[in-house]
Amino acid sequence: MRAVLWLLGLFALAVAFTLAAQLADGYVIVVLPPWRIELSVMLTLTLLAAVLGVTYFLLRLAGIALNLSGDLRAWRARKRREQADAALIDALRAHFDGDELRARASARQALESSAPDLAQRLLAAPTQDSGGAAEGTTPSSPA
Repeated sequence: MRAVLWLLGLFALAVAFTLAAQLADGYVIVVLPPWRIELSVMLTLTLLAAVLGVTYFLLRLAGIALNLSGDLRAWRARKRREQADAALIDALRAHFDGDELRARASARQALESSAPDLAQRLLAAPTQDSGGAAEGTTPSSPA
């Protein structure tokens, strides 16, 4: 709906510009010795709008080009964080499945995730074999 309104406004602006061009009888004279250029007022306004539009576009393009390294750095950091979060989820799955080797390997990769404390807890968690013996209790057997 917004695009339709913009298009309708653009057409209305074109009609208004055409009606105003029919009423404008003036000229603009630009003198650059040895030349003299005589343009209609509407052509001058059109050229001025085009120059401003191109200048705006070039300035925006230059701003994007100058900020490209920062955007790329942020994109790479976001990708690393997403991979670390995926590794953290994989480490938790492996831990709950009882695969401590894969859980520790994934937890090492997950140290840069959004929850590094959880990855450190997975790394510090005792293994299934020595877990109960290290704390002085025996692992309970399933009934």
